[in-house]
Amino acid sequence: MLYYPQLESGAVSQFPVMRNMTMRTVANELPSGFTIRMADAGYQKVQWRLRYASLTDAERTALENLFEASEGQLNTFTLLDPTANLLTWSEDWTQGVWTADPLLEVTGGVADPLGGNGGIQLTNTAQSTRQILQSTNGPSSYQYCFSVYVRSNASTAIALLMSATGQTVVTQVMTMTAWTRVVTSGKLSVQADGIAFGVQLPAGAQVNVFGAQVEAQPQAGVYKKTTDLGGVYANTRFSSDAITFASDAPDQSSGQIELISNLN
Repeated sequence: MLYYPQLESGAVSQFPVMRNMTMRTVANELPSGFTIRMADAGYQKVQWRLRYASLTDAERTALENLFEASEGQLNTFTLLDPTANLLTWSEDWTQGVWTADPLLEVTGGVADPLGGNGGIQLTNTAQSTRQILQSTNGPSSYQYCFSVYVRSNASTAIALLMSATGQTVVTQVMTMTAWTRVVTSGKLSVQADGIAFGVQLPAGAQVNVFGAQVEAQPQAGVYKKTTDLGGVYANTRFSSDAITFASDAPDQSSGQIELISNLN
């Protein structure tokens, strides 16, 4: 599978990043004079303009190799949107994209740190640790940052998980009585198409969680709520059959890349 490469910094892009979403509404006017309007799902598109400076030769080569492998605009690849939360349903962990172990109760409608009721209560009724995970279609070997807000009535040791076939990284964190954003960052050594993120609770623990977020970068950015659309775009293409880089100095190049992806 082809993936848009990360830079040596662990990020997908540099600033500034331009992102544009295009949607179209189809209108049908009836003989009666009434008009029916519907969204044209097949036309929904997202476009990115990524500008680069001081690229190393290795970074430039990785971008050029992807361009050659995808044959310009012809073939698609997966882009981890540098402006987005890669997870879906970041506040509704009762959705099917979240997989909870048996005896781990997931209850919605809990007061959250933003003053709403988007929090989730996790209750481990088992006699051993239980976890809840969401899988994404990103490469397991990329740099990721996973963050989530947590709280509990009593300070509790829980774990944040990054997992792919053959490897799981566990980061121990402590919950407080007030909402706290906990973060883990790193990369797995295994090469797999797909990686999962989640939370693990000890036996008998009850913890409130809110605002799960995964980003393809070393540090956490501002929280971005998601519903059924996350930041993993599996049908992305180059917008042109040519890309150009300028060699500014030894081992330093600059350039601009434009990408496009359908939302459906």
